[in-house]
Amino acid sequence: MTSTAITVAVPVHALSPNLVHLYERSQETRRASKAKGTLRAYASCLRSFRAWCAANGFPDLPAAPETLVLFIEAERAAGRKVSTIETKLAAVRFMHLKAGHVSPTASELVIEEMEGIRREIGVAPNKKRAATAALVTGMLAEIPADTLKGKRDRALLLLGFAGALRRSEIVGLNVSDLEVGPDGIVLTIRRSKTDQHGAGQVIAIPNGEKLRPVEAVTSWLEAAGIEEGAIFRPVGKGGKVQDARLSDRSVAELVKHYAKASGLDVDGFSGHSLRAGYITTAAESGVAEGSIMDQSRHKDVRTVRGYIRKSNLFKDHSGASFL
Repeated sequence: MTSTAITVAVPVHALSPNLVHLYERSQETRRASKAKGTLRAYASCLRSFRAWCAANGFPDLPAAPETLVLFIEAERAAGRKVSTIETKLAAVRFMHLKAGHVSPTASELVIEEMEGIRREIGVAPNKKRAATAALVTGMLAEIPADTLKGKRDRALLLLGFAGALRRSEIVGLNVSDLEVGPDGIVLTIRRSKTDQHGAGQVIAIPNGEKLRPVEAVTSWLEAAGIEEGAIFRPVGKGGKVQDARLSDRSVAELVKHYAKASGLDVDGFSGHSLRAGYITTAAESGVAEGSIMDQSRHKDVRTVRGYIRKSNLFKDHSGASFL
């Protein structure tokens, strides 16, 4: 792959020391223009695309529109979802533009191919199953209460649920993001999917009388001796808490693990299930959509209304009086 470094008028070694520093700093700045998760996804997609091109004797950079059409058909034949193919095309576009090439994704040939793919495969999202309050309660019953890992897992599930947090938000939390008070925790989310520039979003985590998320979080931090840095960390053999931060994949694995342990079919459960579960439970409880959005921080009310509509499908049903 062609280097994505910026082009300068003179060789870097000919620049004065202060300009070299600025040049190197600009590379870091431009890398920050995309979220780390996006860059990881793009890297994986590009490895797939480049391997396919190499196996079939096509250049990957620049790639011809005809090459991309064949790649799309190969992805469709492999059973890929439309969203997966679209992400791979976005990565190909990113690679070409960074290298100073015209992206083949802008070709009418590729645009028509994708329109046909969307019509044939369909674009309905694969909805994740909601871990509602009742299901979370069942999961909690399977968590050992007397181990460090158990305390961490309880705190993670409950804070993720109570805050309607995305999995990246859960693992990105630091102790400094918690302000514990008499009514609960004031939680600052420094960066999120809808706040890529880090303006920060603040929500409340009540103490609660049933699930008691605040108690679970403070119990974990105290038992683990964590006073600063990442809240959720790996727990090694022998109960040793590591300095590293849990990965967002760990959240999905934990949700699936305890869903299975509580007797649920794990298909459809993911890290997003905690967020979906909070929204669904609130909707079932008749909470106003505005209050739900205050906690979930959704920008588009239509997304929240989708949860509300699903939770109320049988409420005031038009056929209830005669079916």
